[in-house]
Amino acid sequence: MDLKPNFRPSFFFSFLIFFFFLQKPDLGSASNPKCISTERQALLTFKQSLTDPSGLLSSWSGLDCCKWRGVRCDRRTSHVIKIDLRNPNQTLRPYDYYGEFKKGGLGGKIDPSLTRLKYLSYLDLSSNDFNFLAIPEFIGRIVSLRYLNLSFTSLSGEVPPSFGNLSKLESLDLYAQTFSDDGLTAYTLHASNLGWLSGLSSSLTYLNLGFVNLSGASDTWVEDFSRLSKLKELHLYNSELNKLHLSFSLSSSANLKLLEVLDLSRNSFNSPIPNWLFDLTNLRKLYIQQVLLYSSIPSGFKKLKLLETLDLSDNTLGLEIPAVLGYLPRLKYLDLSVNSFRSQIHSFLDALSKNKENSLVSLDLSSNSMYGTLPESLGALRNLQILDLSDNSFTGPIPSSVGNMASLKELVLYTNMFSGAIPQSLGDISTLNKLILSFNKLEGRIPKRLKFKDPSIYAGNDLLCGKPLPKKCPRKQ
Repeated sequence: MDLKPNFRPSFFFSFLIFFFFLQKPDLGSASNPKCISTERQALLTFKQSLTDPSGLLSSWSGLDCCKWRGVRCDRRTSHVIKIDLRNPNQTLRPYDYYGEFKKGGLGGKIDPSLTRLKYLSYLDLSSNDFNFLAIPEFIGRIVSLRYLNLSFTSLSGEVPPSFGNLSKLESLDLYAQTFSDDGLTAYTLHASNLGWLSGLSSSLTYLNLGFVNLSGASDTWVEDFSRLSKLKELHLYNSELNKLHLSFSLSSSANLKLLEVLDLSRNSFNSPIPNWLFDLTNLRKLYIQQVLLYSSIPSGFKKLKLLETLDLSDNTLGLEIPAVLGYLPRLKYLDLSVNSFRSQIHSFLDALSKNKENSLVSLDLSSNSMYGTLPESLGALRNLQILDLSDNSFTGPIPSSVGNMASLKELVLYTNMFSGAIPQSLGDISTLNKLILSFNKLEGRIPKRLKFKDPSIYAGNDLLCGKPLPKKCPRKQ
């Protein structure tokens, strides 16, 4: 007689599942996590340290903290993994800071109780007002963080070196522009030593230190940031940097080779464009606006074949605009306005017209010293939506080929020396909704086929109106 028990597989697995839940009664339902009591208490302590004029934390009561506004728990373990308490009115900044924006923000202090949330991976306190309190050192002890956003929070002092302990951190935003009752206040945060960045070298992909004063680290800043081998976006807008380190080389290192977005605008480099930039061959967006760049644009830009946006505006770059920029296959937005270019535009526009991959959408060359006529090749820019050549010294007629620019929305040519008749081919551009021709020597009327929501179309020094625009048009103020 066979006395061995005959368990069916289905019975055996059912028994294991039943036993598992007997041993883990606190996990709760996978779709309805229950707050862990110690983490709930940590959140309440954190709440008590804050001021909340708009009632953003009004839901922070009851036993289940996983249902509180801005709190997310892991569906399996119930641990708090995310706190998102960004100011809900942050899109109003800074224009309505004294109104709804300021009313919607939290204030007070950031309590160290957050360090008791051992599984917290996401913390966003952006656009709240902590009234220039020192940036908390203890945040560097929340080593589970992957995302940290303290931008626009009126925090001050030295960026804690303890942030280097956040070895899992993927995104760090400390953008420090802020507003006080006296108006714009900047440089409340500073970092005199960037050595702590090395602790983030294998994880960080996004870093924003805009308005963080880095002048104390200016001698080594390129080397410090080059340690971040995973970095894809680096924003150093208005960070008091004053050296571009022309002799630095990235060619022998894999660091920064993944960088796609670089913003160095509003610093004081007083330098030519450095060659190490051209080793960053994955760059898609490059902003070096208003940094006292001088000399010419190097041919090294031909190596940046993935570049989509290039802003070198408001510098003292000179000579001619090189044809190499016209051959960049993915370039969509090019801003070279407010520089010292003194040349004709033919070679650059001819390069654009010959580039079969040309995808340029916006071209701003305003406020330079460019001269000569516009070539007929202008009409080949069929993807261009915005063209601004204002405040230069262009002469001759506007080429009739402009009517072939089928995507053009804005044509701004004021303050030049264009002459001759206004091209009637402009009427062929059905997308055109802004046309400014003032302060030239043009004659005639605008094409009757053009229709605008705003009839502010200037030619010569006066507004010229043609049907179907109103018969009576306001004079230029």
